[in-house]
Amino acid sequence: MRHGLAVLLASLAAPLAAESPAYVETTLAAPEGWDHARPAWPVWARLSTPTDRYDHDVLGGLPPWSVLEVGAVSCGACRHGSESAWVRLPEDLVFEDVAPRLWDVTGDGRPEIVVVESHVDKGARLAVWSFSDIGANLTRLASTDFIGQPHRWLAPAGAADFDGDGVLEIAYVDRPHILGDLVFVQIEGDRLVEVAVMAGLTNHQIGDDQISGGLRDCGQGPELVLASLDWARVLRVRGREVADLGPMPAAGLQMPPC
Repeated sequence: MRHGLAVLLASLAAPLAAESPAYVETTLAAPEGWDHARPAWPVWARLSTPTDRYDHDVLGGLPPWSVLEVGAVSCGACRHGSESAWVRLPEDLVFEDVAPRLWDVTGDGRPEIVVVESHVDKGARLAVWSFSDIGANLTRLASTDFIGQPHRWLAPAGAADFDGDGVLEIAYVDRPHILGDLVFVQIEGDRLVEVAVMAGLTNHQIGDDQISGGLRDCGQGPELVLASLDWARVLRVRGREVADLGPMPAAGLQMPPC
């Protein structure tokens, strides 16, 4: 992920703080040997076109965004065959996130784009977008319900088969500043459906421009490293079990060694 240093577009409806980045981006290399016989592989995803139409400043100066852009390659071993697509949200929605994520959440081996969207009256929801080779466009594949209240947010944590049932799940923290529920969801049709909830966990503090902790595998399956809701302890979630890894370091929540 990186913050763009480009000048903000002159066409923005209203000026934003001069220090606001022009975009936030995530990159992911295509597998070696990716060829034209397979669907295009998304290699970067970017949130761009900052907006001031949603006044919820919890991300350390990162603005809400209007546009999602995705670039893909259809040949992992060559310099040509790239394509891109973008989508602009309607006026009542923004992307409210530190960066989009390139995560495989369908199990097809190819990444989707996982990002937080917020409605000006209903607060945040988690959304999964898919890049299509046909016409090089973006489609919202599935989403959670909105939290239901403005200025309420959620923080993605990771995607994996956390409970070993062969189905990928996405984990996120619902309202990490005030509630601290770790929620696991799976794709069912066009919805992200809740399958489990664990209380008392968080991964973001108000004013941070990044989400702390995250996903790792120390040889016993995927696990999440998170914080207790009071930020006093480092916690590990493996399956549906929580383990205490010790007091929170002075430097904050880091990914500890296995």
